[in-house]
Amino acid sequence: MSYRFDWGPIWEARALILDGLVTTVLLSTSALVLASIIGLVVGTAASSRRLGLRIGAGAIVELTRNVPLLIHMYIWYIGLAFLRLPPFWCGVLGLAIYSGAYVAEIVRGGIASVPVGQGKAALATGLTPVQALFFVVYPQALRIVAPSLANVFSQLIKDSSLASVIAVMELTYEASAIEGQSFRTFEIYITICALYLFLVTMVTLALRLLPGEQENISGLGLAGA
Repeated sequence: MSYRFDWGPIWEARALILDGLVTTVLLSTSALVLASIIGLVVGTAASSRRLGLRIGAGAIVELTRNVPLLIHMYIWYIGLAFLRLPPFWCGVLGLAIYSGAYVAEIVRGGIASVPVGQGKAALATGLTPVQALFFVVYPQALRIVAPSLANVFSQLIKDSSLASVIAVMELTYEASAIEGQSFRTFEIYITICALYLFLVTMVTLALRLLPGEQENISGLGLAGA
C-alpha cells in the first residue's frame, strides 16, 4: 500500500507554522541567554577558592541536571501556579535552569583548563580579580569550551519542543494542532524536522564563527578547505 504525500494542507497552515517558528526562536533565545548567565555565575562559583561556594555550586548543578527537564517545566507551570506566570515564561525558566546547570559545568571545566599562571600574571599587571576573570581567563576559557557550548545550545533548541506540553504554542504544539486537523502526519512532521534542523545548524555555525574557533580551524589547516 503506497502513501501519497499531500503538501497542500501544510502550505495552507503556513501561518501557524511561522507563528510556531517565531515562538520557538524567542523561547530558545530567551532560555539561551538566561542559561548562559546562570552557567557563568554558577560555573565561576564552582571554580572559586572558597570551599562554601564550590560546594554550593556543585549542589546546584547536581540537583538541577538530575531532575528531568519536563519536571522543571511542571514545577513552574503547576507547582508554582500561584505565581501566575505565562506558559511561555514557565518554559523559558525550565529550559534555562536545566541547561544552565550543564553550562555551569562546562564553564567550570573551561576555567580549570586555563593555566593558573595566566591569572597570576594578570593580577601582577595591576588588574583586579574581576578584571582578570573578564579580560584574561574568560576569553581563553571560551575558546576551549565553544564546541561543548554549541552542543548544549543545540540541545536546548531541541528540548524547547517539550514546552508544548505546558501549552506554549511553539513548533511542536502547532504541528500537533495541524496534524489533528489535516491528518497529514508525515508531511507536517517532516516540515517541523527541517525547521529544527535549520535552527540547530544556524546556532552551530554562529558559534564556529567565534574568533577562537576560527583560529582552531586555521591551526588544523581547514580554513581554506
